[in-house]
Amino acid sequence: MTDGSSAYLDPPTTALLVAGMVIALLCLVSGLNGRAPGRVTVGLMVLLQAGVLAYAGLYLVRQVSGASPVGPGWELWAYLVTIAFLPALALIWAREEPTRWSTFVLAVAAFTVAVMGARTAQIWHGVGMLP
Repeated sequence: MTDGSSAYLDPPTTALLVAGMVIALLCLVSGLNGRAPGRVTVGLMVLLQAGVLAYAGLYLVRQVSGASPVGPGWELWAYLVTIAFLPALALIWAREEPTRWSTFVLAVAAFTVAVMGARTAQIWHGVGMLP
């Protein structure tokens, strides 16, 4: 278990957290302005999807190289698989129903990716685990 509560915020986790929050905010503002998903919001979600896949790949490399999470491995991979699918599913939704509500779906997906990405790092480092 780590000493500091923010010790799990390594650069990849911080990047995913900040990117998810910024994209969520931009999609939220776009939706509040009545805009359907456009090039910017869809493009940012595609970039977030690529970032999530790289993030999951980082954890895969860590485990293959012999490291293991402090928390439960099944929980770590449940979070990673979930966030790997979220942006893609939100993008499919946005394509099938191009209304302002789809922009809100993109915002919720980006926010969820940010939060769940940070939680995966907590599981890896054992933050919040009972002794």
